Amino acid sequence: GQNGGTRGGSHLGEDTSFRWQCVEQPIGKLLFQRFLEGAPGLAAAGALWAELEAYERCEEAERGGAAAALRGRFFTPGGAEHCSFLSAAATAPPTGEAPP
Repeated sequence: GQNGGTRGGSHLGEDTSFRWQCVEQPIGKLLFQRFLEGAPGLAAAGALWAELEAYERCEEAERGGAAAALRGRFFTPGGAEHCSFLSAAATAPPTGEAPP
């Protein structure tokens, strides 16, 4: 900006965190998701984000099937949109749930 960068103090107008700019701000979120969709190698990450948000809106009864579909599509090597950048801990089934 013209002010020579951010100054001390932490009010919302100066928050530069990823979460604030790309998750909490609707226009920032939209722009970042459009970037992911159009970038080679990042489209699967954008699709995973969209699917996780859809999962959060699912009825409780639908969550088991939705979770299994997410694992098969994004977390399984050879899956349609495997997100190989995710850690093993991030893609592990919840405790007490059998892997597919």
